[in-house]
Amino acid sequence: MTSQIRDILFYKGKTYYLSTEPLNQLLDLMGDEKPVLMAPNTACWRGYIGTWHIDDNKLYLIEFKGYNKDHEEVGMDYIFPDQKKVFAGWYTGEIKISQGEMIHYEHMGYKSVYEKDLFLEFDKGILVAAREVDNTRI
Repeated sequence: MTSQIRDILFYKGKTYYLSTEPLNQLLDLMGDEKPVLMAPNTACWRGYIGTWHIDDNKLYLIEFKGYNKDHEEVGMDYIFPDQKKVFAGWYTGEIKISQGEMIHYEHMGYKSVYEKDLFLEFDKGILVAAREVDNTRI
């Protein structure tokens, strides 16, 4: 698998690029009701790019760009009609944010290793913990 385009996260005044796909939990929960999303290229197998924001320790999806079965670009209305900002109450788990210089490249998903990783832990869309790992010491 090719390295993947990352979702974007705005957090504490900074822009980060995720090594996790929080929207996939909701898409899995939707089962047969989930919208059809097609890969626009091999760097985006999931068929979309999400932009996220953490506000008051809550995770929100604030922008969505996806591709339907006809490979046409679609926006937030495709999944969330008439909504501009969606609270990610479906998401429980860790979001991994790679930081610093890349110290080992892997041509696969999000497997490349960076100097540091920031892990943000969520419970039903609420940020409950954060930890940082220094990969230069491993």
